[in-house]
Amino acid sequence: MQVALYARVSTPHQQQEGTIASQVQALPQYIHQQEWSLLPEHAYLDEGLSGARLDRPGLDRLRDAAQRGEFDAVVVLSPDRFARNSAHQWLLIEEFEKLHVQLIFLQNPFGDTPQGKLLTQMQGMMAEYERAQILERTRRGRLEKARRGEFLPWAYRCYGYHYLPKRHGCLPQVMIDLEEAEVVRHIYRLLVEEHLSCRQITKRLNEAHLPTPSGQNQVWQPATVRNILTNHVYAGHARYHYRQPSVPKYRKKAEAQLRSLTSGRRYRPDTEWVWSEAPAILTPEVFAKAQLQLRRNAEAARKMYQPSSRRSLLRRLVKWGECGLGMGCSRDVSAGHKRYEYLYYHCKGHAPLTCGRVDKCPSRRVRADRLDTVVWDALCHLLRTPTLIPALHQTWAQAKQQNLSALAAQQGQLLQRRQRLERQSQRLLDAYQAEIISLDELQSRRKKMTAELHQIAQELQQLTQTQQQTMHWQQVMDHADTFRQLLGEQLDQLGFEERQVVVQCLISKVILTGEEVDIYYVLPFVEAPQGSPSATHSPEGTPGQFYRLRLADRARV
Repeated sequence: MQVALYARVSTPHQQQEGTIASQVQALPQYIHQQEWSLLPEHAYLDEGLSGARLDRPGLDRLRDAAQRGEFDAVVVLSPDRFARNSAHQWLLIEEFEKLHVQLIFLQNPFGDTPQGKLLTQMQGMMAEYERAQILERTRRGRLEKARRGEFLPWAYRCYGYHYLPKRHGCLPQVMIDLEEAEVVRHIYRLLVEEHLSCRQITKRLNEAHLPTPSGQNQVWQPATVRNILTNHVYAGHARYHYRQPSVPKYRKKAEAQLRSLTSGRRYRPDTEWVWSEAPAILTPEVFAKAQLQLRRNAEAARKMYQPSSRRSLLRRLVKWGECGLGMGCSRDVSAGHKRYEYLYYHCKGHAPLTCGRVDKCPSRRVRADRLDTVVWDALCHLLRTPTLIPALHQTWAQAKQQNLSALAAQQGQLLQRRQRLERQSQRLLDAYQAEIISLDELQSRRKKMTAELHQIAQELQQLTQTQQQTMHWQQVMDHADTFRQLLGEQLDQLGFEERQVVVQCLISKVILTGEEVDIYYVLPFVEAPQGSPSATHSPEGTPGQFYRLRLADRARV
């Protein structure tokens, strides 16, 4: 009789231990004892694949060969090696019976009688139940150990740390690798101090010929650098149980090549996360500033000029005032001659389906070179006029000073209300001690007073924050003249790329409404402007901010 064999292990650990080799050794031995015939191509193996899945490469080839009638029987070690799901077992058994292919299990003493088939199916159900129970016990055990600090999966392969497993009754420990920790600090310095992107940092690391985290790759990758820059562990906070498996929206590999169908990940609710302490390589202030700089890099990457992109000075800054949509830049060649090529800003509402609109935007196209010239001339006029910015700042300062006076008066009223409520609370307590009021009445009145005191405390906190922000604006205005002088002297020498950088830094948006142009400026004066990138930076952990000042410059395009 011509037969085939099937063997499977579910984890890479079992694969390394040679479990599948033991199955392959036992099955041919049994086939030889029965004097059956086994061809080498009829040995079907699935290594490192779960039995809960039906789409396994070895099993698929076995089923296809059975359809072609290449053998009369299939020898398997046990039903749970064939499938862990009882429904899958029944489906496969029925399929092979229809093909007149006999299934032979070495560890199945029940035989082929109806009672034996029933017991085989029951054994499959028990295997499925055992698998679910093992998974649940493992999950709960790891979760409980993680809460106690005995399970540290984040430290197994975390760059910058060395994991010491549990030995001689001692808990597992994590030690900082000094050399790798210095590389981590260097990466954060390149981001926070020099404001480099992940690709630029990767280039610096490769130029320095630093070893990669895995040790297998020859060069660093931008994704590796970004993972280091977003890992909370380096700030001393390790998290576990914050993601769970899910079916991905798209797959990069065929399903038959995957160990699990749920190869995607999605975040769990914050309440289910398990936090633990980790040896900190960085301060929380540096980590917070790094996250802020990453967001700024992402925003700047969408605005900055790229050599392959169209040369538009106001890239991603122009909006159409009537519909509020952004305006992209496109190239138009007049009469088929490339030398008469022009760039135009056009509203994205021209294609309403792509932006979720019903009607097409009636706006017209605007020549990019003309609008760029209008905006650049207005910006230069603002920077070169000595009296324009101080005059605007003076008006701004007077308005803020009036706000400070109003805030101080409001704060005084809140303090008086709080003192009055505190006196009333003391009188209620005295009345209760003199047995004038009951306990229920005391609790009811004090509950209302506590709620009112809590509201007053919140209002006072908001007023304090507003006062601090208003006082900080005075420092912003003090640096305006210095910034104007530093940049105003070099405007004529700037090239296209430098002009685009200046525009992206100083202009928030440009709104077109008919033939009118509204320019919204962004003046970054949170600290004293410096003349070169090598100048001193702000104190570490103090993120810079942008303060917006709206100036309307109306001109015809």
